[in-house]
Amino acid sequence: MKKFFSFFNALGPSILWASAAIGVSHIVQSTRAGANFGYLMIIVVLLANFLKYPFFEFSTRYTVVKNETVLDGYKKIGNWAIYLFSALTILTMFTIQAGVTRVTAAIMKNGLSLDFNHIICSILILILCSLIILFIRRNFFDSFVKALVMILIISTLISLFLTFDINNKVENFVEPQLLSYLGISFLIALIGWMPSPLDLSAWSSIWIIDKRKSGSEVSLKDNSFDFNFSYIWTSILACAFVILGANVFYGSGVDFASSSSKFVNQLVKLYGSLGSWAESIILITAFSTMFSTTLTCLDAFPKVLKKCFELILPNFKKSEFFYMTFVIFGTILTLLFLGQQMRFLIDLATILSFLTAPFIAVLNFKLIYNKDFPNKYLPSSFFKYLAISGIFFLIVFSIIFICNVFGLFF
Repeated sequence: MKKFFSFFNALGPSILWASAAIGVSHIVQSTRAGANFGYLMIIVVLLANFLKYPFFEFSTRYTVVKNETVLDGYKKIGNWAIYLFSALTILTMFTIQAGVTRVTAAIMKNGLSLDFNHIICSILILILCSLIILFIRRNFFDSFVKALVMILIISTLISLFLTFDINNKVENFVEPQLLSYLGISFLIALIGWMPSPLDLSAWSSIWIIDKRKSGSEVSLKDNSFDFNFSYIWTSILACAFVILGANVFYGSGVDFASSSSKFVNQLVKLYGSLGSWAESIILITAFSTMFSTTLTCLDAFPKVLKKCFELILPNFKKSEFFYMTFVIFGTILTLLFLGQQMRFLIDLATILSFLTAPFIAVLNFKLIYNKDFPNKYLPSSFFKYLAISGIFFLIVFSIIFICNVFGLFF
């Protein structure tokens, strides 16, 4: 038990990032990937995680070594960089927060059989998350999120094991074509948010500085363990959800709901065919996944906004509570007035994150490979070449995305 608690305490800011990353991209996008195209999508998920790895790692490495956030680093590169990141955050945060909150609310409503509409359930989730963030001491907050992630890992693996007993295959099943307009569009969305949008690399940077301000030391060695453990498990769980989707849905002929919340409800009902105990397992998996994502997003967005405004408008001094209130208010308005366009808004957020990913990747690369970064803390040459390959990969897929939008392929 001593070894376990020592290991548990060693996990830090990167596990919060993992909690934010393992959300819609995993339980919805990865599951849909397996449901539509089978185990083949494991290769795509692993490739995306592998090629994006350096840019997330560079963010934490820069912060630990330089003792400042990557946002400070962007500001040093040029005002355009911090303006770009700030604009991307403002344009996508309400949609992302509304999307993950709505899915969490749908799971809660399903699991507890609540007679409330999705707006009321979403507001309850936001209130609960804000109370946890505001009134639980930071070390307990971190431990709470770690516990959620551990529950998520265990329940996901149990859920995955159960899916091998599900047989929903139908005769004359026609496999969807990956090399088509819809197939390429789905592939781009999956890669864009796998394991998370690249702009989330700044979140772990913010959390590292917060941990240091609280009096805890974060060494490069500790950060390396924390980051690699979190990133590897994020990748493993993405593959697990692909397999889960393939086992439950692939070849079943089921028409998938267009909205994320309805899709999750379909998944829960299919598990129910194995018994109420199996339905409870997938509900725990789904809720722990989405609640931890909603919680960490609501914690991160105000911190990132506060830092961005401090860099852009030094005289505009506001507390994190002010920015949290702003995020919650904007999220509720998005749910109230733009709820019917949620799919369009999420697609728009995905597109913005995808098209700006090459720029974020280049910025994170420049933070590490510049004259101001100490040579003794540079990553190995392998990671430098991997990062260059990743940038090329992101640029190529951005071009493919643009060509696909204009129908130049299909």
